[in-house]
Amino acid sequence: MVKKFSREAQMEQRGLWDKSVAEYTQKLKAAGIEFINTDTKPFYDATAPVRAKYGAQFTDLMKRINDVK
Repeated sequence: MVKKFSREAQMEQRGLWDKSVAEYTQKLKAAGIEFINTDTKPFYDATAPVRAKYGAQFTDLMKRINDVK
């Protein structure tokens, strides 16, 4: 039961966080702040050997991280 409700709380917190980030991003843009998106591919490519060597045990976690993009 603790695991179930912990997971539910985690998912709710993530939703609240995403909503908060979106709201503050809009406010900052409206105030004239410029957001610069960076190309993460060079960093991803540069770390490929590390993922190849150590990543097998973290496959699920790396997939979750990549799915966020």
